[in-house]
Amino acid sequence: MSDLPSGRYPDSEEEWLLDGSPFPPYRRTISRRDIASGSGGLAATATTILTVFPVPVQVGDIFNYVSFLIAVAGGTLTHSWVALYNGTSAGAALLAQSTDNTTATGWAVGGQKIQLASTVANIGTIGTPQGGGSAAITPNGPAIWGVGVYQSGTTVNLFDAMPGSGAANGAVAVAGQAPMVTKSGAIAATGTAPAVLPAMTPGNGPVPYLLLSRQ
Repeated sequence: MSDLPSGRYPDSEEEWLLDGSPFPPYRRTISRRDIASGSGGLAATATTILTVFPVPVQVGDIFNYVSFLIAVAGGTLTHSWVALYNGTSAGAALLAQSTDNTTATGWAVGGQKIQLASTVANIGTIGTPQGGGSAAITPNGPAIWGVGVYQSGTTVNLFDAMPGSGAANGAVAVAGQAPMVTKSGAIAATGTAPAVLPAMTPGNGPVPYLLLSRQ
C-alpha cells in the first residue's frame, strides 16, 4: 500500500465512485464528466448506418443493460436498437441485442436503460476435461467490445456525448489503437442486428456516453 500515497494514486477509481460504487462496476465508452453541451457534444448516428463505439471490458464482467442519455428526440423513425459485439471491426460476433423500438420519435429524452435480449459475460468457457477433445477451461481476457447503435428514419436521436475530432480515422494516432468510432455502410431498414459486423470504416464525430451494467 505504500506506493499509493507516494505515487499519489487513488485506491478507488473516481468514475466508479461517481457511479455510486456499484458492484459489479459499470463499463462505459467515456467518462460522464466528459459530456459536453451544445452541438459539439451531441452524437448523432446517421440513419440506416450501424455506428459502433468501443468499450473496454474486464474478465468476469456480466452485462444485461445498455444505458445512455438522449438529448433530442428523433422523428419519423421506424427502427431504433442497440447491440453488443465482441469487437468493433468486420467479423465481430453479435453477443446480444435490445428489443427494436419502433416509436416514431425513437428513445425518449433523458436517461434510458435498455435491456439486452440475453445476458452477456466475459467469462471463460467450460470445456470437456479428461481427454474429451477440448481444454477444461478456455480463459477470457480483458477486451474491447463494441456497442452498436442503429436507427432508420428521417431524423435520428441525439445522444449526450463528448466532442469528437474531425479526424476521419476514428481518432487513431498510432497503429493498434481502437477507433473511437466505426461505421458500416448503409443497411436496409431492419429490426435485427447483423450476426457479425459487416465492413466497418473508422469515422469521426462525437462519442456518446454508453454504459454497460449487470443491474
